[in-house]
Amino acid sequence: MSNPQGTNSPLKIKIKEDMKSSMKSGDKKRLGAVKLILAAILDKEVETRKDLVDEHIFEILKKLSKKSKESSTHYKEANRPELAEQEDFELSVYKEYLPEDMTQEEVQKMIEDILSEKSISQMSQIGEVMGELKKRSNNRADMGFASKFVKEKLS
Repeated sequence: MSNPQGTNSPLKIKIKEDMKSSMKSGDKKRLGAVKLILAAILDKEVETRKDLVDEHIFEILKKLSKKSKESSTHYKEANRPELAEQEDFELSVYKEYLPEDMTQEEVQKMIEDILSEKSISQMSQIGEVMGELKKRSNNRADMGFASKFVKEKLS
């Protein structure tokens, strides 16, 4: 670990730098969202006892994004627009650090390729398809959409 900041992740370094710039500029709303990301990263590092690489940080960001989307939806249903707005803002900050998601067409093509390459035709093999998709897409595929599409193709 010759890195002075103690990490092999350029993404983590960028997030820490963004936290510092948010502190300097006085942007408390953004600072709060960035601190949530860093807290989740630190929590996972403590749990695994290792420094995380970018791929693991992307997984954390995906989970945080999913949680924010769900919370925003619930807040809107409960007629709490101020809380929904906060969740939407946090979601936008999380998305800044995530790679661009694959389009639905790209996901469909990748699934069709997997199905033909592995000669998969039964619903009981859905886990194999989803695992391969996750690996090939580097977690950039919308797994909810992918799951529906695979079920459609196999039924």
